[in-house]
Order: sequence, then structure tokens, then C-alpha cells
Amino acid sequence: MFGKFKILYIHNEKRDPKYGSHFINDLIIKKLREKKIRVDSVYPDHNIDLMGHPLHGIRNILFFYSLITKKRNIKKYNLIQGTTYTPLAFLNGTVPVVSHFGSTVYGFLKSVPPSSGLKTEHMQLLEIMKALRQENIFDAMYSTKKALKDISDIEMYVASKSNLVIATSEIVKQELLHHKIPEEKIVVIHNAIEDFWFEGEIIKKTKPIAHLVYLGRMGDDPFTVKLKGITRLLYIFKKFKKIEKTVIGMCKKTEAYESLFLSIPQTHVHLSIAKEDILPILRNHFGDIYVNPGRYEGFCLSLIEAMSQGLVPIIFPIGVAPEIIRNGKNGFIVSNLQEMILCINMISGDAKKRYKMAQAAITTASQFKSDIFVDNLKNAYKSILR
Repeated sequence: MFGKFKILYIHNEKRDPKYGSHFINDLIIKKLREKKIRVDSVYPDHNIDLMGHPLHGIRNILFFYSLITKKRNIKKYNLIQGTTYTPLAFLNGTVPVVSHFGSTVYGFLKSVPPSSGLKTEHMQLLEIMKALRQENIFDAMYSTKKALKDISDIEMYVASKSNLVIATSEIVKQELLHHKIPEEKIVVIHNAIEDFWFEGEIIKKTKPIAHLVYLGRMGDDPFTVKLKGITRLLYIFKKFKKIEKTVIGMCKKTEAYESLFLSIPQTHVHLSIAKEDILPILRNHFGDIYVNPGRYEGFCLSLIEAMSQGLVPIIFPIGVAPEIIRNGKNGFIVSNLQEMILCINMISGDAKKRYKMAQAAITTASQFKSDIFVDNLKNAYKSILR
């Protein structure tokens, strides 16, 4: 069936070796090509800035719609696949369209409070947010919700018109169902992490006192800072001044973030490093604690990356976490900052417990290998090509 199969893959970001969501897209394409499937890629000239000027998101959507000019060549493809709204120009054609939802803008919007609402969760979070602005992490607490709402509407329109909608987690599926996307066209296919995470030997030795490790995006605007829970992260780190802490973060304001986190005792910082350079850092943290205080993820690749190296996750119920974390077995899911602090205190000094949980975390992560992912993807393709 896939002997001379051709896919047009439409990306929502230009290629960037250190920054962006293109990693999973590149992994998809690489693995499909290994299966002898031809994949041609289309990249935008500029990265989408959903959180910037309100017109930026619309500008990028208009770029994708301008791909209509490529329709004269579309018949040579068996399938068109893109991220959320990117296949907009190819809807209602003769070639099946797949829209891949790693997250939804609707999910962003419902999960992120206004800055003034941070004090409802904890009185110190708003003060930390103000301090981030003073440290020039971002310029102003401007609103982006109108632009994001427009983009969310277009995402769901594309989903409603696509032949197949891939959701990377049950959370994303429920968000699609909330917008009346027919359940029969939605398939949940979990993302995968690169093969190198499973290569080499992990030294399975736990420290007497666990280190805390954060891995993920940081945010260079108010919305993303709140989305990723950076105010929560700073609050947690300051509560554990005597414990060793490591931040592996992706951001643009590297100097400002570095200064901010280095002001917290016992904190080590690695910002915007190449993905391949993250692995040797995590290899030193078997049995340590991965903390993720984020408010929303569609999947959360960093969770799987950390678990693959034997870190024990303590995470809010975001992304794929509710589907794979079993409290006290391979990690903990918490619902507030006090629960996160309680879990850290409970296991940070229990090396034996963390060793067992680290082993279980590695086993869980093995479910997310790329070969499993691409086989699920091919089966989904077959469902709309019969």
C-alpha cells in the first residue's frame, strides 16, 4: 500500500536546530522515509509568533492559505499532513488531509489565568511575575487572548474539515470533542522521543538527597511564562534552597533567565542548548526529581525524555501525564503547589523509594519509541485510504 506513497508535510515553524516544535515533525518525516515513504516538506519563512503582536498569528495563517497556489501540483501526493491549521489551503480537495494536533490554542486559553489572577492561586506568584518583568524577561503584560481566540477558531475549522485528526493525548482529544469534532475522525497517537534517548547506559545510582530538575520551555512573553508555570517553578526552587537544582530551559532571554535562577542558591542553569547536549546532563540525574509546574501541555515531550533517563516526575495533570503516571509507582501528579512541595519532601530523602520509581519511569518511557509511533501513524493513514 505504501510502495509509492507520497506525503506533503506542512510545517508551522521554520527549521531551527535549538528552538521550536519541529523536533517531532522531523522525527515523523525521518521515520516515514525509513519506511520508504516519500515526504516533501513546506516551511514558512518566519516562525509563528502566537504570543506577539495580535496580527502576527493572522499573518502566518494567511501565509498558509497562500499555499493554495501549490494546488496545481497536489495530485502527485497521496496525503497532505500538517500541524493544526496548516493544511487550511488544501481542505475540500481530492487528496485526504490529516491535521496533527500536538496541542490546541483552546487548551492554552482555558488554562492560563490573567496575571492579576495569579494571586488567587498563591499570593507570591503575582509578585514573582512582576519581578520577571523587572528582570526584562518580557516587556509588558499585554493581552494576546483576542488573537489566540481567532487562531483557535481557525484550528477547529480545519479539524472539522480534515479527513483525519491526530490528537497526541486524551486531553487534546477531549478539547477537540468539546468543539464538536466528530469522534470517529479523531485518533489518539502519542508522540515519540528520538532514538538516542534509549541508547547508551544509564548509571543507576541514586543520591542520598534528590536534586530537582526542570526541563522545558521557559517563555519570553507573559502568556507563555504563565503557561509553562515559571512563576510556580521559581516559587518551588526558592522553597528548597538547600537542595541542588538544575534548570534546562529553552528561551531567548538567556542572560536574564540565567541571572534570575543563579540568584537562587544551589541552582545550575543550562539555557537553549542543543537537544543532543541535554542527554548527558540528564544521565547524571537517575533517581532525581523532575518537576513540571506547567499549566498546560498537549503531550509534554520533556516528561518522557526525563523519565527515559530515570528521573521521577512530579507534575501537574497536563499532557499525557494523567494517562501514564501512577502515583507512588512511577511518579506523582499534583494539583497545587502545596502538594508538589509535600511530594518533594516525601521522597527527596528516600533513595530506595526513588530507585524503584526511577526504574518504573524508564519502563514507562519505553512505550514512546519512534518505531511504535510510526506504525500507529501508518495504521491511521490506512483508515482513510481504504
